[in-house]
Amino acid sequence: MDMLSNQFRTLISKINYVEDPVEAAKKMVSSIQQLVGIRNVFGDKKRSLSPKYETPFYEITFAVTCVATAFSAVNQTGYIVLFITLVAHELGHFYAITKTLNEIFTILKNPNGSELNSEEIEDSINQRLIFCVKQHQFLIYYHYKIRKLYKVVFGAHFVMMTVVLVTTLQTMNEWDGRNTILTGVTGIMPLFLYCFGGELLISAGQEMSTSIYTCGWELMEARQAKIVILMLCLAQRPLYLSAAGVFIMNRETFGGIVQVVYKIYAVFN
Repeated sequence: MDMLSNQFRTLISKINYVEDPVEAAKKMVSSIQQLVGIRNVFGDKKRSLSPKYETPFYEITFAVTCVATAFSAVNQTGYIVLFITLVAHELGHFYAITKTLNEIFTILKNPNGSELNSEEIEDSINQRLIFCVKQHQFLIYYHYKIRKLYKVVFGAHFVMMTVVLVTTLQTMNEWDGRNTILTGVTGIMPLFLYCFGGELLISAGQEMSTSIYTCGWELMEARQAKIVILMLCLAQRPLYLSAAGVFIMNRETFGGIVQVVYKIYAVFN
């Protein structure tokens, strides 16, 4: 501290002898920058702030960046691939139920066009209804497991990707165009896949509900009609995915996030 005080007094005394006030102001600012923000004193040795490419700061930064990138890539890629696989499996159950219900409607609409007699037609409808009920039971349980697994993951990815998109827009003028595009795509892709997958599930559920209602239950026996009506009641509650139990994963949520990111960018600018 004594050394800094002596330096400051010496610089001030030199500035006092300068006749030009502009030159004096420049020297004053330069002196304050050197003493306060730019230079540090370690014992008797002065060192300026090291640039980012100087050893060992560059190696440390590079290592930390590689670890963070690898963790992010493995983590996000693993969750995304697993999500696509699970959603595809769930959509398969939706489509199987819908197709079976459409087959029931075809049989009931034109019973004379079938080569089966009335008893065989009745047995065929019963088997198809049992298949639909069992698949729907499994579908509800399976969807609950997926929703529980990805509830926190969706919330964490929403927050991280929103921050990534905001920072990408903020640094768009400073970064190289390729880096900006790569970072933006990396931030948008997980959100798009999650919201697109959730939208597919909601659409498949609505299509299944329509097939249940239009499968010709009014032409069935009372016992069969009760089964169809029970499925119809359960299908009125849509199966959807949510982020932390707050945001429903659909295209409206994706559009809302894009708007929020742009608003934050506009406010900062």
